[in-house]
Amino acid sequence: MSNIDHLISHRFRGFAPRENSLEGLRAALAFGVKHLEFDIRVAACGTPMIYHDESAKDGRGKKRHLADYTAEQFQELGGEFPHFATFEDLLKTIAGSGNKTARFLVDIKDAGFEVEIASLVRLYRLHDRVAYVSWVPEALYAMHEIEPNIPLCLSHWCKSPGPLVRSVHKVFKAKNGAVPNSGRNYVHGERSGWFVDGPVTGTMRDMLVKTKGSVCVPVGMVTRKLVDAYHALGIEVSTFSYTDTKKLDAHQDKMNVDLYFIDNKTVFDELTD
Repeated sequence: MSNIDHLISHRFRGFAPRENSLEGLRAALAFGVKHLEFDIRVAACGTPMIYHDESAKDGRGKKRHLADYTAEQFQELGGEFPHFATFEDLLKTIAGSGNKTARFLVDIKDAGFEVEIASLVRLYRLHDRVAYVSWVPEALYAMHEIEPNIPLCLSHWCKSPGPLVRSVHKVFKAKNGAVPNSGRNYVHGERSGWFVDGPVTGTMRDMLVKTKGSVCVPVGMVTRKLVDAYHALGIEVSTFSYTDTKKLDAHQDKMNVDLYFIDNKTVFDELTD
């Protein structure tokens, strides 16, 4: 691999002390990163916030769920909460950047807020530069109804997750590769995902094909057989995540993955020297 065209800055890690921060976003855009991923959690008031986990520590070190508090209350909670940017602030930063070609993977962690998210992306005229990503299929099904032409990306486990993952996630298992729309209107403040043994099938597969979408799977689980099966369907594959060029180069040769999530700015530095 000779350039950064196939690399995704995962939460802008390494570009600033805090992941998912506006500081990191600005630095990654200025660097010239081609693909950037960030996470959305939703506050109790419905405000999309840029953060990965369902909970964070307040000023006293106590863990609190983001879904239990309004965005206005984040400042008084202290601790990590005042550092969270709103989705709109992030979009303003992108729109005001000189980087007009980077693409963005919007990882939706809570379902039921797709209208708000899509409307903000449209407001800042960034709908041609985004793909919507989620471990929560309900979010992708709902977003496809709103934005049928924007690429979708389903994140899923492609091997059965171990005890550590299951201790903090609700793990659902696909039957014959089908990842259904459960009909749950809201999935708010939980951590969950699907184990799919082989390529996804059914309506989810059809949506990914139609939107020229992709799947995202753990680097420790991916196989060349799975990548080839997805490529045969016209579905791209990304893997998370990498911290050094040695493993990255090995996977480029062995797995033929399309995009690679990077957690270390040094990888970008080494490939642009």
